Amino acid sequence: MKNFTVLAILDKFQSLYEKLGVNYKTMRIILQIKLTTDGRRVSTVMGNNKKRDESKDKNNYLSLLMFNSVMSIFIGLIIMTGGMSSMQSANVVIGINLFMMISLMISDFSAVLLDVKEKNILLPKPIDSKTFNAAKTTHICIYLIGLSLSLNLIPLVIGSVKYGALFSVIFFIDNILVVFLVIALTSLLYTLVLNFFDGEKLKDIINYFQILLAFVFAFGYQLVARVFDATNMNSEYMPKLWHALLPSMWLASPFGILIDGNKQPFLIFLFALAIAGPIMLMTLYIKSVVPYFEKNLQKLNDRGGAVSRKSETRKEFIAGLVCKDKIEKGMFKFTQNMIATERNLKLKVYPTLAMAVFMPVLFMFMGNGQDKSFMANIKTGYGGKIHLLMYITIFLLCFCTAFINNSDNYKGAFIYKVLPIENPGVILKGAVKGTIFKLILPLYILESIVFTIFKGPSIILDLIVMFLVLLILLLVYFKASNKAMPFSVKFATSDSGKLIKPSVITIMLLLVFAGIHVAIRNNMIYIGVYAVALLIFNVILWKTSFNVNWKDIEM
Repeated sequence: MKNFTVLAILDKFQSLYEKLGVNYKTMRIILQIKLTTDGRRVSTVMGNNKKRDESKDKNNYLSLLMFNSVMSIFIGLIIMTGGMSSMQSANVVIGINLFMMISLMISDFSAVLLDVKEKNILLPKPIDSKTFNAAKTTHICIYLIGLSLSLNLIPLVIGSVKYGALFSVIFFIDNILVVFLVIALTSLLYTLVLNFFDGEKLKDIINYFQILLAFVFAFGYQLVARVFDATNMNSEYMPKLWHALLPSMWLASPFGILIDGNKQPFLIFLFALAIAGPIMLMTLYIKSVVPYFEKNLQKLNDRGGAVSRKSETRKEFIAGLVCKDKIEKGMFKFTQNMIATERNLKLKVYPTLAMAVFMPVLFMFMGNGQDKSFMANIKTGYGGKIHLLMYITIFLLCFCTAFINNSDNYKGAFIYKVLPIENPGVILKGAVKGTIFKLILPLYILESIVFTIFKGPSIILDLIVMFLVLLILLLVYFKASNKAMPFSVKFATSDSGKLIKPSVITIMLLLVFAGIHVAIRNNMIYIGVYAVALLIFNVILWKTSFNVNWKDIEM
């Protein structure tokens, strides 16, 4: 096996692990296996699947690092804003970092944190629980630290040039503390949930809890931006008690004290929290939470939560309306049932659904001038076109189709080859339609109703246009991100990397469609013609996109 560079760095801390009662040599071997298998995951188990490039999934992670590095350019522009102190810059950048890391923890690493299969395999061997838990935590830390550093690469460089070398030292340490905070807080909160619920109900509670986390941290990002007066970035920092509730302010305080020379007692208190908070939380997590947490994870083995039969009649009726082929109709209902029961699929999709609903609201707050009420902003914000913020929702809803080829029960995918199905496109079409009616359509209708209540019936034609754009982009995103049969691919830790290319394609198309919509929005005749054109485009696209054969499917 490859001797990874990160393991050589980790060897420097061997004595620390041993003081904590960890068998370091065993932990190192487990970590080496984890890092190796991360790059060798087989993404499909269908029939005579060919051996894929061993580095492909690892390249997904590397692609994500590169994507984060590009994103860091835009984050770095915050630091370049003239007149901002180092603490002001660091507060906003660390706030964004925390938000992004929590999102990644929810979407990509909760499946690792909540995994019980490895435990069932390794603990019967001569491996103690401390060593197993240390390997699990370190594995997540390695990936999150890499993601955090890539996300803050340009801010680190710009900050060092603008504020001096001390900025880079503090910023690097802060990135490590951010990872500690994210892991400890997520585990502590999950532990509370695990304490009260069992089995399938617990899995549902965790999914709903993750949606709540997405909202909390999104609102927290707004609080971070409002710590300082955005209209006067040269203003002196005015401490307020609620700032102590923001971890971004803890981690920004060293910049204020050591670089800006601000010696306010409250900042010194925040500095103490920055040092003590993550360390105490991580110590509490390792010594007290992990044993209890891992013990209660066995509850996830409890089976249950069968799909309710109350909704079967409704599914049958809808399937009969939107599906012509019997196989397509069966796949439509099967997809809806799988979405309802696949825990890891929910872990990937539900937080994105929450953000799809919330992001337009967030932009409403951002566009809310201090001289206008929130309701007035809804009426007149963005030139009276504030409802077009739903294009953000449209983009986020496209993510729902990216993971319908993933499943924990991927080994059952052999059934596609066993059954006498000549046209795999029928299966794909049924899966996409099932996803639309299960996840996407209810949220779009809900948000449309809300905007219609606030803006009036004059926006109904706009909503129709945006829905037609949504149907087009959903199909484009699905085709760009999926080449396998539904529910035939194993979930991977670095799944987010595969979304970069389809996301770029979708964003470019969305900008074109939205640009046309904004340009002709004031002429209802043009809007009507645009809607008809989109409808015709949809009909053609949906009829031609599923003309595939088995050679086109990734085997």
